[in-house]
Amino acid sequence: MSDDSPVHGLSGVAMTLLTPLYGRAHAKQLLPGTEFSDPGATRVLRETGFKDSEVLTDRSNAVGSVHRAIVLDAITRRFAHTHPTGTVLSVGIGLCTRDERLADSVPDGIRWLGVDVPEVVELRRRLLPDSRALVHPASLTAPDWTEGVEAGTGPTLVVAEGVLMYLSPSEVAGFLTDVRRHLGPGTRLAADFFHPWIALSGLHPISRATGARFRSGARSSPGLAALAPGWKAAAEHPVMERIGPAQRIAAAVLRPLLLGHRPYAVAELTATP
Repeated sequence: MSDDSPVHGLSGVAMTLLTPLYGRAHAKQLLPGTEFSDPGATRVLRETGFKDSEVLTDRSNAVGSVHRAIVLDAITRRFAHTHPTGTVLSVGIGLCTRDERLADSVPDGIRWLGVDVPEVVELRRRLLPDSRALVHPASLTAPDWTEGVEAGTGPTLVVAEGVLMYLSPSEVAGFLTDVRRHLGPGTRLAADFFHPWIALSGLHPISRATGARFRSGARSSPGLAALAPGWKAAAEHPVMERIGPAQRIAAAVLRPLLLGHRPYAVAELTATP
């Protein structure tokens, strides 16, 4: 493997999938005693041929990615037990292994789907050939990205993990509109977001590692829902505060400056009639 031709073959936003993969692969060391486990992540990470400079291996970012996964796993479990024949659609699925992680804790009738850009889908096929998720190659900013997503007979949970901050505000609005139009009222969305002051500061180290930059943020879950008609906020889950004492203090200091809003969180939205 040469420095110019990494095995994974990714660049830009697509390369950001390596950091959460690293976090999940090292979850037991990063969070001793945690019940979170992702057995396949270590193998998959190694087989990407990643370089250390491409991945945020510092504890704050790695642990943050694990806590985000823990929150989204919990949301997925609740949805699956409420809708045992529903669909979980992961947009920007990357090398996510949620279908494998939750196999023993959700009903067998759950259908797993994914969407990502073609180079990620190809990498996923090589590294995760036994995944339960049927993954469609498409860009979320393309007008026809939903064409490969077959609506199921039950409700759908759309999971956008580490995705929306790389879209412009108009692209986020278009994404929300596309999801509601294609999947209908009652569709749930779980997505992480940064406050705009944080997102647009340009200070997040992921930009130095991958060249990808955040392009949008939201002040809150209701603020995210307000970007497109037909959505309402159902819940908001802290993530930054879960990382450690320093992050809890930082979040508490920032909240007055952010007019009471969180710097980083996971939103749950529902598509309304």
